Amino acid sequence: MQRRRKSLILGIICCWLGFSACEREQAIPSKVDEALQPYFERFDQEARARGYDFSLEMEELEADIIGIERDGVLGQCHYSEQAPNIVEVDNEFWANATDLEKEYVVFHELGHCVLGRNHDDGRNGDGTCSSIMQSGLTSCRVSYHSENRTLYLNELFE
Repeated sequence: MQRRRKSLILGIICCWLGFSACEREQAIPSKVDEALQPYFERFDQEARARGYDFSLEMEELEADIIGIERDGVLGQCHYSEQAPNIVEVDNEFWANATDLEKEYVVFHELGHCVLGRNHDDGRNGDGTCSSIMQSGLTSCRVSYHSENRTLYLNELFE
């Protein structure tokens, strides 16, 4: 009886160890500035709503709000094969921007860092930019607001 009991206890311990070893590994948390996190979450929600899952790519990103010295640059994405991609947003812009302006810049940079998109300087007939991915170097006019947000996001995730 004593031997059976030891075998049963040993069996339970082995099963417990086996199951705990098979648990899903925790994802590496991303290093994203707390102020940027809600915009990263929105990007993820919008992607999922359109049938995409970029969570693995986003887990490896780093993002920060810093002083960007280049005139007219509100944000940037640094690509690297050896290290995580890094999104940077200009601190002066961030301090004065509206919620939708912040979203526009963060989504633009995630378009580069997560979606692998290049700049798209296309124009609509009325002179507005046809994509969030516009470079800012052309004459198209940025017009991103609640009424056309869905159109721009559909184009971003095409």
